Amino acid sequence: MKVRSRIDRDHSLLLAIMILAISLTLYPHLHYPFLLHVDEWFHVAVAKEIVLGENIDWYSGEEFSIWMERGWHFLLATIYFLFKPSATQWIYLPATFHVLAVLSIYYFVVKLFGKKEALISALLIALIPSNVTIGGPVFLIPVNLSLIFIPLALLFAFGEGSTLRNYAGLFAITTFLLYAHPPTAVILLLILSIYFLLNLFSKDVLAREKAKFILLVMFLSVLVSTPNYLFYAQEKGLEVAKFDFWIYLRAIPYIYGVIPALFFIVGVYFLSRTRSKEVWTLLLASMLLAVNIFIFTKFGVNWLIYYSRTFIPLFLLMSIIAGYGFGKLTELEKPFKWIGNVLLILALIATVFFSVNAHLETPYYHLIDEKDYENFLWIKENTDEDITVLLCPWKARAFAPIAERRVFTVRPVGPSPKREHANEQAWQFFNDNCTNTSFLVENNISVVYAKLLVDLRVQLPVECRNEELVEVWNRTYVLKRSLS
Repeated sequence: MKVRSRIDRDHSLLLAIMILAISLTLYPHLHYPFLLHVDEWFHVAVAKEIVLGENIDWYSGEEFSIWMERGWHFLLATIYFLFKPSATQWIYLPATFHVLAVLSIYYFVVKLFGKKEALISALLIALIPSNVTIGGPVFLIPVNLSLIFIPLALLFAFGEGSTLRNYAGLFAITTFLLYAHPPTAVILLLILSIYFLLNLFSKDVLAREKAKFILLVMFLSVLVSTPNYLFYAQEKGLEVAKFDFWIYLRAIPYIYGVIPALFFIVGVYFLSRTRSKEVWTLLLASMLLAVNIFIFTKFGVNWLIYYSRTFIPLFLLMSIIAGYGFGKLTELEKPFKWIGNVLLILALIATVFFSVNAHLETPYYHLIDEKDYENFLWIKENTDEDITVLLCPWKARAFAPIAERRVFTVRPVGPSPKREHANEQAWQFFNDNCTNTSFLVENNISVVYAKLLVDLRVQLPVECRNEELVEVWNRTYVLKRSLS
């Protein structure tokens, strides 16, 4: 009866943690029912284009490409094909992924340490931060796959015995990540490489045998995923593995949380005394990811692992280790054991308080509003599918997947002088009160949406004064000659 009561308590706590995760993920949408990040709109656009069988990219007008995150895009395409979520329903998918992350880390840490540490680690994953630079559970972006699939992959890798099921599962997850999100896959391969080396140089014959299978799985996964990278490698060479990203973030403890960062250090101290290869794999991997961030902030070197996409996987590893550190508070000797329990509760309450407060104060930008959404739907229902639409380059990112129409230009576009020139042309057109009719004709633009110009923090009104443009709907104009 006592065991049953403890199981019910653990399940209730896990349920409460999942509810907390859902609440924090959905909070930014409390008064805003749309996606928050430009990358989210991009991924949804590609997923819809896959399902709709588009041959021309809505953003560039060039041949449609699934990009290197094809596994992620096919996953979203499958979800769109099955459920047809509207632009206001995609926001529930990040919350679903966040719950899966909580369950994944809980199950992994139960196997690694125990239920107490698993519940604490799951809580830390529920509280993991999000912002527009590093990503995080609030967003529908592929880096969040790391929170779900890295623990699952390590379950298979760390599993006892060299069973075919373990290696088949590890191969499937590693290959999927190589097709879904290269930075996450590189981090998983880094972790597996550390585990491989620790086993390879072990005196245990079975460990050395395991090392061979781990290496074989990694080799086969990379080999099978080669087609995903071949085109980009041929086009850019070694530059495909180099990233230029010059936004420096605050120190890791301030983003992750000072209290869990301190208990991460406690966890490192106690876990470093063990000889467990699995534990040392997590310790060394977390250190290397932290060093990767440090090297970029000091020297600007950014190879293989995209700087801003290192934080979420690092916080995942830190949550596992910090969960163990928190748990050490309960191991005080009697008669002081109750003090440890009280300290643990107080530390977790403080962690939740400061983390939730940080979540509530995190700013997010809004590309569109309700009026934009209604107008985009009107354009979708009342225009031909092959038209080109000109609108604010930032709003164009959300317009394409909603209206399912090609846009003249979009922002952000990455290091593309051609697209940046197009953005400058668009801004100049609106600044000139839409008077440049020849610009529209030359670029085969038949519809202009001129509600607002947005530069994330600045909104500028637009006044169209062109007799060749006919307003057919709220701030939506059609070129006269295209009406005939």
